[in-house]
Amino acid sequence: MFRIINIVLLLSVMFVGTVSADVIDGEELVDPTRPFAAIISSNDTGILDLLRTVIPSSYDLSFIRAGGSSSIAVINDQRVTVGDTIGGAEVLAIDYGGVTLLVNNVERRISLYDTIIKSTPADC
Repeated sequence: MFRIINIVLLLSVMFVGTVSADVIDGEELVDPTRPFAAIISSNDTGILDLLRTVIPSSYDLSFIRAGGSSSIAVINDQRVTVGDTIGGAEVLAIDYGGVTLLVNNVERRISLYDTIIKSTPADC
C-alpha cells in the first residue's frame, strides 16, 4: 500500500511541474540537462518537502558556492547553508571540495564529482 502511495505521489509531481530556474544572489541558474518531468516550480514547495521526507535515502549535490560571507549548496534540489537540515541530515560545512553532513550522528562527505577528473603524471 505504501509503495502505491509513493508511485501515485511521484506521478502527480511529474505532471504538475513547470519549467523554472533557481535564482541565487540574482543569478538565474538553469540546468539544461535536467529532465522536463523532474522540474517543479518554486510554488510547489509543499510537494517537494513531502518528497524529501518520503525519499531521503541519498543526498545528490548539484551546486556549490563556497567562500565569501555565505556559502550555499544545492542538495536534492534544495538550497542549504551551514546549520540547515535536509532529509534528517545537518549541514556542517560547505567548501570547494564538497559538503559535510551529519547523518545519524556520523559525518558524511558528499562532493560534486566522486571520480578523479585530472590525474598527475605520477598517477600514470
